[in-house]
Amino acid sequence: MNHHLLQDAAWRGPLMLAMQRAIVAEFNATDWHELGYLTGFHDYIQGHSRLLRSLGFGDDDYGACVFQVLQYFSNHDTRALVAVIEHQKIYPHLQQALADKLIELGYQVGQVPAVLPSASASDVVHRALMDADNLLATSGAPSAIDRLHTAMHGYLKSACRDSAIAIAGDATLTQAYKALRTHHPSLQSFGAHESEVGKILTSFASVLDALNTLRNHGSVAHPNDNLVEMAEGALVVNAVRTIFHYLNQKLAI
Repeated sequence: MNHHLLQDAAWRGPLMLAMQRAIVAEFNATDWHELGYLTGFHDYIQGHSRLLRSLGFGDDDYGACVFQVLQYFSNHDTRALVAVIEHQKIYPHLQQALADKLIELGYQVGQVPAVLPSASASDVVHRALMDADNLLATSGAPSAIDRLHTAMHGYLKSACRDSAIAIAGDATLTQAYKALRTHHPSLQSFGAHESEVGKILTSFASVLDALNTLRNHGSVAHPNDNLVEMAEGALVVNAVRTIFHYLNQKLAI
């Protein structure tokens, strides 16, 4: 890893800004305590005159406090900045905002960017996506398939419910997608290239049907002897993330 780049203030600047924005959007007090123990800077975080107080009360100076902590990390041990970069709540934001910086640092960012669920997404969807990202980074793509399946299933069922589209309580992943594709008003018109886009959306149904099978017979969701290979696992992860990104943009939920 080319972590020496983090010592260059000019190079580091955009990354610091992106990390600060992600932390403000995602971190709670528990995250700060965990990061403090992980980096060895818990006494500093706990003793900061404003950080946790500003977070707890929603004060306007919280963002400035986050900058102070990041600068402290930079001044005293850039390994602490690495811990922020690699945090499961922060890394997906950096993938979307500064993939080029991550690549320069030596991270593998060749896959479709991680999914950032909307605020309205259920806790199950949020947790499953975070778990999938963590497993992808630590164990490889095949290990992330089960959690992506859970996230997509929950997302589709929530999208149907929020749009008053009737589905059975035990609707499968493919059944939920079919209902959403058939009845959601935002998925009825695709502009000047409707026929071609429609074909792609139909192929998405096949992807999700295959995801069901792979989750049950090729992932670590069950004690399967023949897991999906790494390259094929990455293909599955990228395909599902692509569907997520499209639906997030199209449905605006």
